[in-house]
Amino acid sequence: MKLLKNLLVVIAAAGMVGSGHALAQVNLGTLDPTVTTGTYLFGAGSFMDVFNFTVSSANQTVTSSTVTLGPDSMPSLTAVTGLKYELFSGFGAPGMPLSTNLLPVGSGSLDLTAFLTPGDFSTRISGTAGPLGGGFGLSIAAHSPEPAEWMMLLAGLVVVGFIARRKTRLMAG
Repeated sequence: MKLLKNLLVVIAAAGMVGSGHALAQVNLGTLDPTVTTGTYLFGAGSFMDVFNFTVSSANQTVTSSTVTLGPDSMPSLTAVTGLKYELFSGFGAPGMPLSTNLLPVGSGSLDLTAFLTPGDFSTRISGTAGPLGGGFGLSIAAHSPEPAEWMMLLAGLVVVGFIARRKTRLMAG
C-alpha cells in the first residue's frame, strides 16, 4: 500500500512539473558549416523555446529542420500539435517575426537564406505536447557553396550554352 501511495505521489508531481514549459532561451552562437542539433522533450502541455544565433558574412546560406518527437524521442506526427517555427531579427525573439509558420505540414526542412543577412537572429519554436508528452528535434547550419558546387553550376551552364548554339546552327543550316 505504501509503494502504491509513493507511486501516486511521484506521478502527480511529474504531472504538475510537466503540465507547462517555461520559456527557455538557447544561445547557438555564430552558425558555421557544422550542423548544430538538439532534442527537446516535454511533459504534456504547451511549450515555447527561443534559439538565438548569429549569421556571419562568410556563411550566409542557412538551412534548418525540425521534426516532432514522441515521448520516446522517436519521430511522431501525433505527439505534438500546432508546431510553429517563427523567425525574428535580433536575440530573444523581439517584436514582430520576419516570417511565421515556416514549417509546411509534413515537412520539417526549410531554407532560411531568403530571410537572413549577416547579423543576429532568433527563432521561436512552440507547440503543444500530447498527453504522454512529446517535443521536437532541431538542426541548423550555415554554409557557403563548396567549389565543387560552383564547378557543377559552371558545367551545367556550358552544356546549356553548347545545346543552344548547336540548335541555332541546325536551324540556320
